[in-house]
Amino acid sequence: MATPSGWAQAQVVGLMQAASQVAEQASEAVAPAPSAPAAAAPQTRPNINPYDRDIAMTVPLNFNQRVLGEMPVLLTRDDRFIVESAGFRALIDPLLTPEAQAELKTQLEGVESFAPEEINATGISLDYDPDQLAVLVLRIDPTKRSVESLFQGGRPEEPGEAAENFSAYLNTNLAVSRRQSTSDVTSPSVFLNGAVRYKGVVLEADVQGREDQSSGDYEIERRYARFVFDQPAEYRRWFLGDLNVETRGRQGFAEMGGVGVTRQTQRFNSFRNNGLSGGRQLVLQESSTVRVLRNGVFVREFKLDPGQYDLSNLPLQTGSNDVQLEIQNESGRRETVSYSAYLDSIDLEPGDYEYGAYLGVTNSGSFGSPDYSDGSLAFSGFWRKAFLNKPAVGLGLQASEDVQNVTGQTQFILRNGARLQLNASASNADRGAGYAYAFSYDHFVDLGGTYDSWTVVADYTSEDYATLGNAFGDNSTSWALTGAYSHQFSDAWNATASASYRLGRGTIDDSYSLSAVSSYRFAPEWSVQVGAEWVDYGGNFGAGGANGVGATVALVWQPRYDRRGEARYSSARNSGSLRFQQSPENRVGSFGYSVASTYDDGPGTLSGQLDYIANRFDASLTHSAFGQSFSNITDEQVTSLRIGTSISTAGGKVAIGRNIYDSFAILYPHQSLEDKPVIVGESFERGNYTSRSGALGPAVSNTLTSYVDQSVRYDVLGVPPGYDIGEGVRRVRPGYKSGYAIQVGSDAFVSALGRMVGNAGKPAALISGRVRLLDDPTADPELFFTNSVGRFAIQKLIPGKTYRVELFTSPATGFEFTVPADNEGLLDLKTVAVSVDITDQ
Repeated sequence: MATPSGWAQAQVVGLMQAASQVAEQASEAVAPAPSAPAAAAPQTRPNINPYDRDIAMTVPLNFNQRVLGEMPVLLTRDDRFIVESAGFRALIDPLLTPEAQAELKTQLEGVESFAPEEINATGISLDYDPDQLAVLVLRIDPTKRSVESLFQGGRPEEPGEAAENFSAYLNTNLAVSRRQSTSDVTSPSVFLNGAVRYKGVVLEADVQGREDQSSGDYEIERRYARFVFDQPAEYRRWFLGDLNVETRGRQGFAEMGGVGVTRQTQRFNSFRNNGLSGGRQLVLQESSTVRVLRNGVFVREFKLDPGQYDLSNLPLQTGSNDVQLEIQNESGRRETVSYSAYLDSIDLEPGDYEYGAYLGVTNSGSFGSPDYSDGSLAFSGFWRKAFLNKPAVGLGLQASEDVQNVTGQTQFILRNGARLQLNASASNADRGAGYAYAFSYDHFVDLGGTYDSWTVVADYTSEDYATLGNAFGDNSTSWALTGAYSHQFSDAWNATASASYRLGRGTIDDSYSLSAVSSYRFAPEWSVQVGAEWVDYGGNFGAGGANGVGATVALVWQPRYDRRGEARYSSARNSGSLRFQQSPENRVGSFGYSVASTYDDGPGTLSGQLDYIANRFDASLTHSAFGQSFSNITDEQVTSLRIGTSISTAGGKVAIGRNIYDSFAILYPHQSLEDKPVIVGESFERGNYTSRSGALGPAVSNTLTSYVDQSVRYDVLGVPPGYDIGEGVRRVRPGYKSGYAIQVGSDAFVSALGRMVGNAGKPAALISGRVRLLDDPTADPELFFTNSVGRFAIQKLIPGKTYRVELFTSPATGFEFTVPADNEGLLDLKTVAVSVDITDQ
């Protein structure tokens, strides 16, 4: 249901659109020139102007069934059309060669407007279509056409509005837990993170305070604090402080403090506090719930403490599987980390390149506040380039006093959809020299609606191979061999067979896995997955009683994008899970919930979570039960509550809202709106919105993404009919962690409606002109026009001001009116009479 202000605005704009279907005012560059004398013409001329007077309009210019843009034209009383030169050239020039552009410029030199036959000599033919109300480009001489790509991706859109020079925000999350067995309530954990931006420089930081579970002491930790400076035109980002070190290939992740720079064409990513480092190691900075999905199917859920986790040893990575990790931190932030089970390909556009370089001191402490007092000076960097007609290459270097490591990557694109990837690395450390290498071959065959896919990988790591993040050369696996074949039978049916073998070192047993699985969607909401597997993980992490031969089955119900239910069982592992999740929407008043249960050959869990989205905060309530079997699953129970909010400022305004993770906009009402609430949202259907202004200040749009053109949509509740709040949308392009202050409404909020008649009371149909503010002669004029029955609408009027409407008639005439000072939005001018002779059609 439309809001009151939306209805009033639609009423006014709808009337204007109805009129503009027939006549729209041209720019001031098109003066109402007297009609040119009729030249020698065919016996009959198409009737493009049914009125006995000239009509100035703005119409589209169409070529080859596409609209090039709009330009001013003049329809004369004798059915000719005159085109404004500047507007036409701006639209037609991109289609012409440089020589043809110069020829057209010479032809129209000093000519403000022209008849279409005057440019026939340039090879361009025009006509006017009264049915489409458009000028058609009938022909362009092929020798004068510019080269046009057959697969053109479209012109880049104009960049959105830049952010405020200064902005800042602070997110606050408070979490508390209660253990039922002891009735102990933990001291509240506090998570603070935010950013301050001045022009192009950003200071971002994250601080936590929580109780140490082993000692009981309350600790304050600085997770990171750094300056960030972006050069978007060069795709470059600089760091100073706690570094967010990126790695490629076989490089290892290490925390460092110092200076860094990266160059990436892709849109810059904001800080990931959960990083997937080299060697498939997940680095968690805080307690988190990690859900693992393989090929879109839920596999397992873990509740993990801060630390590093080696995913390569989990019994989840078998064959050519795409693994997705859904991470929900204790502070409430949700993230998704995805990776392929195989090599990190050089996924750059041909001709593009990227690099990263970091110089600083390594963290000598454990998790928590980085401690560089006993660290060593280190460097980590990479460079990768995709050539046009040569194999792509990648190089990397990591060096410190304790370890030096070099890496190299390349890939060869073979015939018939095949690719060969090579990855090699060598290291030198206190334990000696080490090396690692990997070969990967994949082949994709497009069968037209279906496909075949093969992948084979051989990966070797020597015992003493070391990286900056693994200086001691702790490598529990020597060879990792994997292979897979997939076939897509139809959109609803696919199957995959895979095999993997890992050779362990020392006390780590060898492990292997053979599996075949097929997924079939038998209804729009329902799909089933069945398979067989033969697994042996020895005594490695996550094995338990998982070894053996068995079958797997999973049933998935997904009636819509935000709702999913799944049941899964593996007889080889004697494990199963049930889960149902309803994700909350990003709108005020939205609820989300989930229930889950797992069974791992004895131990089981049962958990539930409730999420709530409010205007100024969001909250989560979680209850989990654990037991060595389902008969005693209530032996250990934990209940947790988290509440998060933010405070932000931009453009001198301050607002309270939900957590901000990149950029934001503060929307506040103009004083003329008094206490009318401003609402923000992607859609206002059924009264939905994502934020609302009120007693605690302006509304906050908290989900803007840096370096992406996007729209901030707004409306106002309860405004008087006719009140003009503006366009209802602002197009923005935020910088990294930047903010906007957007005023909704203005002092020019009145809309006037009326009907204009000429002499003898006849409707003044299709009359155009301009509206001038007499109180301020320097103000830009607004367009004015009437529709086919003489009705008109004028917007952006200021109460207490006097306006004059100047009509493009011969002789020129017009009328004046004053907006009452106490007008609340809609001014009814009723019937306005002007001295104009109206000729019947």
